[in-house]
Amino acid sequence: MRYFLNFFILFGSLALCPFFVSCVTTKPAVAPTKEIFFQSKDYVVYSLQGGETPEQLAERFLGNRKMAWVVEEANPDTIFNRGQVVVIPLKDKNKGGVNAKGYQTIPVLTYHRFADACKSKLCAPVNVFDRQMKYLKENGYRTITPAELAAFLQYRRSLPKKSVWITMDDGYRSVYDFAYPVLKKYGFTATLFVYTDFVGVSRTAITWEQLKELKAEGFTVGSHTLSHCDLTKQKDDESDSAMSERITEELKRSKAIIDKKLNQDTVLLSYPFGNFDPRVVKLSIEAGYKIAVSVKRGGNPFFANPLTLKRDQILSRDLDTFASRLKTFNNFPLE
Repeated sequence: MRYFLNFFILFGSLALCPFFVSCVTTKPAVAPTKEIFFQSKDYVVYSLQGGETPEQLAERFLGNRKMAWVVEEANPDTIFNRGQVVVIPLKDKNKGGVNAKGYQTIPVLTYHRFADACKSKLCAPVNVFDRQMKYLKENGYRTITPAELAAFLQYRRSLPKKSVWITMDDGYRSVYDFAYPVLKKYGFTATLFVYTDFVGVSRTAITWEQLKELKAEGFTVGSHTLSHCDLTKQKDDESDSAMSERITEELKRSKAIIDKKLNQDTVLLSYPFGNFDPRVVKLSIEAGYKIAVSVKRGGNPFFANPLTLKRDQILSRDLDTFASRLKTFNNFPLE
């Protein structure tokens, strides 16, 4: 088993690029004070002076406010009041989320469009979506970014125990009109995968300006190709070489358009219909993508192939089914 895990650590490191290096936690700079009961290279024992939040402690001791979850998970059920003693880990000791009982998995959720009332399963009623996001918030789940996930897959950093990546396919305007306010309400972000032939062409499509606004709010944007065609399906009388050229065009042109419109290096891809094969994966890598997602159900451990990540389509509207899609740990005794 150890050989198996080491193989995938190496694979993940080779498959992902230095683009994601920005998500590495900065080295903490700790100035000793009378409030620090104990300090070593591994952790600090600190007495709260009143008013300090986990975000402020993370900024002071870890150099990054976004690492507040490290403080919170090290001090479960702690009320951050004056005089309370807390432990602040200074080193990331569990990059892959592995322990003797098994290993962490990251659920990836995917939606398509939203409305007040829906007939299609691919449409999520706003009140249902709100209940789902409320469930995540009240049960301690944290949304992560693709950069954070990439570092986890490279075995370079740990993630919160209840991490989830929210994604939305196609590029419907309803994501901006309905989903965005709900996500903002709960402090969450998401990744939008858009097919560029659709953006801005009708009332139902999101616009480039709206995508820019979402990006400024911490959302990320990836490609869903040019035309949302099945990259694994060969056309009638189409040669293998012609098919490869068409796939490359779908991948490269959509990336180039998004790069230009949003001033970014687009490295995220959602395979249309979730379909891929070895040729599609190879051409995706050659086009410059570093993370790609399917719609095969299941979670993603640190040794998952970053070009074939699993996602759960959220089609059912009952909360129990939604909760069942949030598996964050796989029991697999490693002793």
